[in-house]
Amino acid sequence: MSSAAQARTATPSLRRRVTAAVLGVVAVLLVLVVVLVDVLLGARLESDLDSRLRDRVVQAQQLIAAGATPEELVTGLSGQQIRIKVTTADGEVMGDPGLNAPGTPPPAGRPDRGPGGDRTDDPSSPPAAPVPAGRPPVPPDTGSRTVTLDAGGGATVELVADASDVTQVRNGLRAVLAGSVLLTLLVALGAVSFVVRTALRPLDRMTALAGRITAGERDARLRPDRPHTDLGTAAAAMDGMLDALTDAERRSREEAERTRVFLADAAHELRTPLSGITAVAETLERSGPDADPARRTRRLELLLGETRRAGRLVTDMLDLARIDGGTAVAAREVDVAGIARAETRRAAVLAPGLTVDGHGKPAAVRADPQAVSRILANLLDNARRHTPDGGRIEVVTRTDRAAGTVSVSVHNTGTPIADGDRERVFDRLVRLQDARDRDSGGAGLGLAIARGLARAHGGDLTCPPDDDGATFVLTLPVTGPDGPGGLPS
Repeated sequence: MSSAAQARTATPSLRRRVTAAVLGVVAVLLVLVVVLVDVLLGARLESDLDSRLRDRVVQAQQLIAAGATPEELVTGLSGQQIRIKVTTADGEVMGDPGLNAPGTPPPAGRPDRGPGGDRTDDPSSPPAAPVPAGRPPVPPDTGSRTVTLDAGGGATVELVADASDVTQVRNGLRAVLAGSVLLTLLVALGAVSFVVRTALRPLDRMTALAGRITAGERDARLRPDRPHTDLGTAAAAMDGMLDALTDAERRSREEAERTRVFLADAAHELRTPLSGITAVAETLERSGPDADPARRTRRLELLLGETRRAGRLVTDMLDLARIDGGTAVAAREVDVAGIARAETRRAAVLAPGLTVDGHGKPAAVRADPQAVSRILANLLDNARRHTPDGGRIEVVTRTDRAAGTVSVSVHNTGTPIADGDRERVFDRLVRLQDARDRDSGGAGLGLAIARGLARAHGGDLTCPPDDDGATFVLTLPVTGPDGPGGLPS
């Protein structure tokens, strides 16, 4: 077996693939939304913090220009995430203790210093915000902004926009968004699973239908209401396939029945000549060498006739088998009118009591001349058998240039063929007059062979209605057969 024949069709789970794809797209979109919200909110918070820092810088510059004391600077500039540290010319540090350099804790236990490191010996200066006992100073966030101003006389003012609150808000928002994403994915998983299961119900119906057909319900079909959708197209294609398989099965049964009937009829047809041959042979054997020579000659002629009859029947059956097998047609350009004239002359010689006439202009086609000759010979033999004494047989050849065909009609006077029998006459081993003897009626294979040869050439053989007798029309395409036909070699 070839690799293509051994290859298996990939059949992954459609439900899982669709669900995973949809969840993947939703997850990507949610992540993009989360990132976008985080970036926009962070940018907004940092912009607000920078704006407050700029306002405090302007305020600090105004206070320094007005000669404010370090205590007044600390008190007036601290708050709203703005932290301040004032370093005097003699090195004293006031303001937020968390802004001191690492390793230099604010002075403690001095009577002129408050818990925040501010001087308290001046009753007019308000104390800085106290640091709760036991809590160490908190340094600013790493993302904080710092601005240092010269307060004159060697003193400096350091303003720090602490980003700790911004970081805390963003971290909290990220946690909320992450939980929302997980919850949304769980809800989407349930919704997508339900939608996919509903959308794929037609596939379940197809599977159930296949099981019913396997169980013997050959006429079951999907019959989609919308055959132009994706699933509708698949359902319509499956119905078409089932129709084709059902038709093929029906044709196979019909062909098997026809073959059985044909074999039974063939056996019956062969039994008569074989029985005659056996009877004559036994008679010759019993008569011995002293039998009457005239009687012996008649019996030998009878034996020869039965043998020839059996041989013709076997030959016709072999020809039908070759036609069914599809032997290629050896086509070449021939004059159908010339073949018709030759067969007409032969029929006139074989039937001197009939008027046999033929006419028609030359008509060239691509065909096998022996096959065309046999078709016309079978038609004329059939006409001779069914034309009463004194009757007439007429053969006419015509060319239809518009249709690209050449036709030969064989008409004989006599009893017309009934409408219900005009197709049945082409069946194998069929005689319309069962009572007539087999010598005059033949075996009933001639017309079947003639039609098979005509169709092997891409043409046809028909029996149109005729109230004055019987007419058979052979039609052949001028260009010849398109491909392999069923011509006996």
